[in-house]
Amino acid sequence: MNISKEQNEAVNDIVELIASKLGDEKREINIIDAISTCARLAGSLLFRSFDFQIKDAKPGTVMLSENANIKGPELVNLTHNVLYSFGITIDNQKMNESSANETSIDFINAINLVQNQALEIMNKYNLTFEQLAQSTAIATAFIIQQSPNIEAEIGFGKAIYHYIEGSKTFPPNFIESNITNEVRVE
Repeated sequence: MNISKEQNEAVNDIVELIASKLGDEKREINIIDAISTCARLAGSLLFRSFDFQIKDAKPGTVMLSENANIKGPELVNLTHNVLYSFGITIDNQKMNESSANETSIDFINAINLVQNQALEIMNKYNLTFEQLAQSTAIATAFIIQQSPNIEAEIGFGKAIYHYIEGSKTFPPNFIESNITNEVRVE
């Protein structure tokens, strides 16, 4: 998988978006919320790239698809490879120990918090939903790498779970704004 210059530049904007939306006045954040929100966003962007023509699904509805089964693992592999490039080796034995750390924000609220600004980032760099999903997976790896308070396996386990959730859950509509080239899944 080749990551373009524009996708790399978008990574910084995604990290900044997550920090600005979830951080307090000192930019301190709940790291599990940050990883979960970033991974949910990546999965949700990937879901939108499937271009399903759905008219009656409600936000939060689980939508199983072969597309998610094929493309979702690419986000996992991308995050794993980026972590490895940072010198982080994931111990698979520790992956099952991550259930104690839960996010305090649900899927709908997490996506509503960040998706409009993510769309602006996508338009800024002229990326597709799938390309921005890949950038967001890299941003997720960066957040995991920068998290001294949790083990990488816990962060990576949370990311995997929320990539799956995001890529298989019908997202809320974008909030009406002055965003150009707005794309809706309805």
